[in-house]
Amino acid sequence: MNYIPDLSKKYWLALVGTCIIGMMAHAQTPGKVPLDPSGFVTKYNTDFDGIGPEVYVLPAPRSQQEVLVDTYREKSDFFDSISHHLDYQKLIEGFRSTSNKGYILQNINPLPSSTEQWEELINKLQQNNNRPLAAGIANEFALELLRNRETSKAISVLRSGMSGLQPGSERMALQFNLSNTLLYIGDNNGATALQESYLSSASINRDIKDQADILVAIARSEADRRNYRAAENTIIRKAIPLYNKIKDTMGKVNAWTSLARIYQIQNKHTQAQWFLIQARELAISRDYRNDLAEMEYMLGYSKYVQQNYSVAKLELERAMSMANRENNKILQLAISDKLGDTYMKLGDYKEAESALVDYWQLRREVFP
Repeated sequence: MNYIPDLSKKYWLALVGTCIIGMMAHAQTPGKVPLDPSGFVTKYNTDFDGIGPEVYVLPAPRSQQEVLVDTYREKSDFFDSISHHLDYQKLIEGFRSTSNKGYILQNINPLPSSTEQWEELINKLQQNNNRPLAAGIANEFALELLRNRETSKAISVLRSGMSGLQPGSERMALQFNLSNTLLYIGDNNGATALQESYLSSASINRDIKDQADILVAIARSEADRRNYRAAENTIIRKAIPLYNKIKDTMGKVNAWTSLARIYQIQNKHTQAQWFLIQARELAISRDYRNDLAEMEYMLGYSKYVQQNYSVAKLELERAMSMANRENNKILQLAISDKLGDTYMKLGDYKEAESALVDYWQLRREVFP
């Protein structure tokens, strides 16, 4: 029996193949199907016949939310610099004057305007054995240097001013300022030695306020060494009773605020808030408003860390209003940083974008 090929089967396969090729050709005809189905490419050359694909399909543009998230993430590492600048501001605000400052400002007018003039005046007074006045002028020079961020030079001037100076109020003022400056730059051992010497002198002189003030400074040194329990007890069991004894409201408010900072370092934000609220209420009751903005900021910061963002938002906004009235730029920057983060956590991207604009403007002013 002779084999007769099934031509109908071959014909059918050929027909199907021809249809498939035709459909593919039709699908690739320019203008029939969009080269970029996503719709983001609006203009391209349909006559392109070179190497590579007809269209490079790009990802969709990033949303405003995605841009904000990345920007906030990028700036987060700068918060340590802001905190350090706040410490610097506290150093300047807590700088003590000597008892003869009034005499200096009244009789040496204008004050020296260059390093050479300051040093010449101090050396002349020391050579004339007028060391208390030389120490007072050295103290003013050191403050000027600190304001200009010449910390090492300020430390040298304070040490020189104390040299050969007999115990007394002038020496103790320089000693207090020097210990705080050493603590600021991280020389904890040097700061502690001066603090202990200062406490001994204050105890001999029976100056209760000086004792309380240096105890708060000692607590900060203990906290820097991570001796947190000792730092807490130094303020609660030693400094606060002394402030109560002499009814020093301002000192007590500062001590409670310092204690709150020590708790915040340990991430004990419930305890920190308790002492901050006590400090705030006492300050308001005595119309002591100098540090209210900072207290409010610290309260908002603790709420932020605890992820209570709705309350943090209210406290940080209140802190910003206070800092604006004080024109405290570095505190405004710190608040703006955390307030923007809070808006992001709450999903309020419009406010977050506005806070970011304020943040960069303040940052350029504080860190030119």
